[in-house]
Amino acid sequence: DDESAVPADYLGTWTGSIPGDQGGSSRKLVIRQGGVGDQVLSLTAEGPLALGATYHCEFTAPLAARPGEGEPVRIGPSTVSVGRPAASCSPGKPTELTLLPDGTLRRAAPGSGESLIYTRSD
Repeated sequence: DDESAVPADYLGTWTGSIPGDQGGSSRKLVIRQGGVGDQVLSLTAEGPLALGATYHCEFTAPLAARPGEGEPVRIGPSTVSVGRPAASCSPGKPTELTLLPDGTLRRAAPGSGESLIYTRSD
């Protein structure tokens, strides 16, 4: 069934955080069921800016390919759906989602060395 290409173990809400000079930033990742090309990932990013300001960004991203057994879930480039302020929110690169043995989820941008670990929150 092309409409349910995302493995069930990935579905749900996941949270992560990034330490920073101005204080920590939060990330909330929601993974929904869907087929290739469907917007299966939404990400909310919030955190501090200089001088006490804050940012709030929301992104969506499509499923890039149907994952094989035991393979990472490949997600296409993200687009900004909400950006406050807009200058703080820029579209993201394609990423890969991998469930780790301890039950956490790693979202990584292949080739960049960038990754973040998320913990299931629902």
